[in-house]
Amino acid sequence: MTPAEPHDLRRWLSAGAQALKRARGRLDAINVFPVPDSDTGTNMYLTMQEGNRAVAKLPASASHREVVAAFARGALLGARGNSGVIVSQYLSAFLTRIDAEGGLTDAKPRGIAAALSDAASAAYAAVGQPVAGTILSVAEGAAKGANAAARARGARRADVVVGAVSAARASLRATTEQLPEAGAAGVVDAGAAGLLLQLEMLAEIVAGADALDGLDEVAWELAPTERGFAVVEARHPHAPGGAYEVMFVASDGGDAATRMGDLRQDLTALGDSVAVTGTHGLVQAHVHTDDPDSAVEVGIGVDARQILVNSLRLGAGHHDLEAPSEAQAAHAAASGGAAGVVALTSCPGLAAPLADAGAVVLVVPDPLKLKRRELRRAVRDAWGRGNGVVIAAGNVPLRNVAERIVQRKPTAGVTVLPAEHEAQVIAAVAAGAMATPGEPLAAVMREAVERCKTAATSVDAIDDDVDRLLTPDAEIITVILARGVPESVADSVRLSAAAVCPAADVVVYQGGHGEPGVLVGVETA
Repeated sequence: MTPAEPHDLRRWLSAGAQALKRARGRLDAINVFPVPDSDTGTNMYLTMQEGNRAVAKLPASASHREVVAAFARGALLGARGNSGVIVSQYLSAFLTRIDAEGGLTDAKPRGIAAALSDAASAAYAAVGQPVAGTILSVAEGAAKGANAAARARGARRADVVVGAVSAARASLRATTEQLPEAGAAGVVDAGAAGLLLQLEMLAEIVAGADALDGLDEVAWELAPTERGFAVVEARHPHAPGGAYEVMFVASDGGDAATRMGDLRQDLTALGDSVAVTGTHGLVQAHVHTDDPDSAVEVGIGVDARQILVNSLRLGAGHHDLEAPSEAQAAHAAASGGAAGVVALTSCPGLAAPLADAGAVVLVVPDPLKLKRRELRRAVRDAWGRGNGVVIAAGNVPLRNVAERIVQRKPTAGVTVLPAEHEAQVIAAVAAGAMATPGEPLAAVMREAVERCKTAATSVDAIDDDVDRLLTPDAEIITVILARGVPESVADSVRLSAAAVCPAADVVVYQGGHGEPGVLVGVETA
């Protein structure tokens, strides 16, 4: 059976994204699980937005199958957070089955029910440790409601989607009791509410705008305030699940099931909120962990091109989701507002300290494989933390690629620093973290780069190179060791510093990179 034209499909995907955009403030406000960091609505919206952007690049004549493939790949590559990864897998599975059933416009009642069942199963399979009272519960409830309606004599397509929404609303209402965190806050689960919005939009497309008029609504908050909704206080504790979020995309290696299973097992051993999804030859992995170095190494082990690391203590803080306008950039410059920071590094071991200092970190093992999509995503995430974005790159190839990407599609308010060494990135990000309100962050960070003299050396040559860099006014000496280089190598640096600049601090990092063996930076007063 050849699917019909994808007009209804495009309408649904667009309506789902718009529903999340309208509701993202409320969804962010009730976000308590797995981490109360006020970003579930934003993450789900951005995931849907990336899928729709991929569809928008297709010609109007694109087939139903081409729309399905474009959305699934775009949503997977653009997935944000645990909720975004799960919803991307849910929708990918639904779309794949609905295409096989003849397309959204022509699928029979049992075909729609089967697609919702496939989607629920895929969502469960994506999660390392499923938890009741979450997005998974609404997915399961919708599938059961759809299948019950499809089995009834004379069942129509409209009956199935309305049955799915009715059961999903009941499941959403129950999340307050099933999930302790939601019960304590007096809210429903945010991810579950976001998925329900997608199902409601599906019902309106399939059954008509008034199809849900007879169903009871579900309150998201037990005690709305004068603002219209309760706001759950955003907290960023060092929870057992982990203080860092690590995400990456890699090839499925030709065996998606095996790779996804292995990644799920490896990441579950490192933290929680594990979600691993896959489609069209790619896998997307997500984890909250206290051991980001090991999670990054898992990504490197499957040849992930870029690995995103964020500090959950700081929170994602997305606010302005679209590219800034010239007016916004001018306002940011005039007001001296703080900018967000993107740190590009080829040293896996630097991800955690850079994230702790407030940067959105992209670990890029091979600088030449830095892609516009990933850099654009990091810039958007960082823009939400302030006015504008400053990019600092840890080596010349990374900086050159970043400059070419930014120049190819200039974005107001985005600055690429002249950094070309990992120690300069550390200096710039640290200076940015200590900048006082009102200071122009790009200028502060640029000055830090200029004050940091650097060397890329070896264990054998380190003494001569350090002696060349040290001066009496040195304040901070940064030593970054390659994988396998013992920390005792830094002892000679400490001895030299004691003789030339005894007041200077020597800070040693295990970079976890390959070559060169030792990277050294000396910051002067």
